[in-house]
Amino acid sequence: MTALAYDVALAPEPADRRAHGATPAGGEAWALLEASGALAMWVDAQGRILEATETTADLLVYPLDYLRGASLLDLVALESRERVAQMLNGCAHDGAARRERVRMAGGIGGPDWIDLRVSQHTASNGARTLLLFGHDITDWVESQRELTERAFLDPLTGVGNRAYIRKRIEEYTSGQRLAQPGNAAGQGFALALMDLDGFKNINDSLGHEFGDALLKEVGARLQDTVRTRHSVARLGGDEFVLLLDGLASEADAVRILERVIHVCRQPFLLGGCHVRITTSIGLAYSAGAPQSESQWLRRADLAMYEAKALGKNRYCVYTSELDRRLDEQFRIEQSMFEAVQNGEFLLHYQPIVWPDSGKICAVEALMRWEHAGEAIRPDIFIPVAEKNGLIKHLGAWALRCACAQLAAWDAQGIHVGHMSVNVSAVQFLHPNFFDSVRAAIQDAGIGADRLVLEITESVLMTDPKAAEQLLLSLRALGIRFAVDDFGTGYSSLSYLRRFPLSALKVDRSFVADMIDSPHARTIVSAVLSLARELGLVAIAEGVETEAQGDLLAAQGCDLVQGWRYARALSPADFENSVLDGTLVMGQGEVFTQRVAA
Repeated sequence: MTALAYDVALAPEPADRRAHGATPAGGEAWALLEASGALAMWVDAQGRILEATETTADLLVYPLDYLRGASLLDLVALESRERVAQMLNGCAHDGAARRERVRMAGGIGGPDWIDLRVSQHTASNGARTLLLFGHDITDWVESQRELTERAFLDPLTGVGNRAYIRKRIEEYTSGQRLAQPGNAAGQGFALALMDLDGFKNINDSLGHEFGDALLKEVGARLQDTVRTRHSVARLGGDEFVLLLDGLASEADAVRILERVIHVCRQPFLLGGCHVRITTSIGLAYSAGAPQSESQWLRRADLAMYEAKALGKNRYCVYTSELDRRLDEQFRIEQSMFEAVQNGEFLLHYQPIVWPDSGKICAVEALMRWEHAGEAIRPDIFIPVAEKNGLIKHLGAWALRCACAQLAAWDAQGIHVGHMSVNVSAVQFLHPNFFDSVRAAIQDAGIGADRLVLEITESVLMTDPKAAEQLLLSLRALGIRFAVDDFGTGYSSLSYLRRFPLSALKVDRSFVADMIDSPHARTIVSAVLSLARELGLVAIAEGVETEAQGDLLAAQGCDLVQGWRYARALSPADFENSVLDGTLVMGQGEVFTQRVAA
């Protein structure tokens, strides 16, 4: 017997359904179904309703006479019909009960969702029908939907959350978004990660309730700024994510970011005060290459921090160069920990000379790193060491090594007037810095007045009061201080009178341009005049040509250093150069007394 013939044999004609005993109308079982308050009906395998309870008619908001003889498939939503038909036929064939959550077409006021169960029923005369029993689960389904929606929402701002970001990216990478109407195949997708510049200051100054209000307003502005097909989410704290799809090119995403930056610059009214903020944004764009959520966020995060490093209040687009630099920094950082233990760091010494005679009066200790036969530049490894905290140990080691070297040269009869040692911001601000300097001098047994610490303007001005106290304490020991890279940091010159300084070092960028640039030459002349008026020693660094040296000597520069005179040398090379007469040691006091203010 074919499946179709089997279905027909199972279902008596509606006019004969009671004669065939298809339904137990009037029986105790039927009364129980009526009293259940649930949907209850008998149908054939094709879904034709043979009988239904009054309760079912009330539940579905259909007349009972209409239900009798109607098709169950006409009562369910189009999206559920195929599943319901399969459920009925399957139960009729194998007799196994089945259960489905079914969306109903229903009448006005009827349920949207029914938890529908079907089982096979055999009457006393042997006729077989299908018994349907179901409960209205509309409220439960709606609650589940609301819970699901809330699971993707940030409770503070009402925009999406991390789970929503993951969902949207999965949709894109699986092609679901591109398959929807309005999204042409091949259009790009972008993820922009933005951070509010200075948000911590809002929280610290106005309070967290104002910070929360600001985040809510930022979320609202972002939703108003981007198109409706785009999405906004909050990653946490003051970080927001823009998920942009349907992009023809990267330029489309950039135009959106420019609007966002403009909108965020407009004042926010918080507690009666107008507050202004800026934002830094990193953009990761793709024209179709599938990536995981972590890859998208990582790339956008790299670009965002690049935007912050470039001055904030701007956007930056991810490129593979950012990854290359990060990989290099990671490789250097991992190697650096082993290098400290293996003694790969060393000091070289560059002579500081009088410009007229070229004789050596001092040296500057410069840190070097030889790793696996490769010389890693200080401008690469020093920032990494400052970031991971190793600079504190390296700086303390450099101080001890430089002071010990000065003492060793004294013992060999090579008298170097003073030793200059660079001090990083992290090292200078460390609580044990004073003790490490004092210990280095005492252990080496040298005069404290022969140690010059080179400190940048930015280090001094990070916390001027604390810097002044520390400098005065060190000066009481006899230590001197030089301002390194003078002219490239803070424009205020008041610190020159406030701090106990002994020297100014003219930055190499000015020295390099002074021959060809009248402006650079004027700046150098002004710095030299300023140093003379304040009673400070002027030292020019980065002198590479004879013309630069002659011009600096003509302008009255006190001391010079650079490749014109000597490169930074290892201790052995320095000693050999002195002994063979290549380098000539000079005599005389370098530092003069500072004029009274």
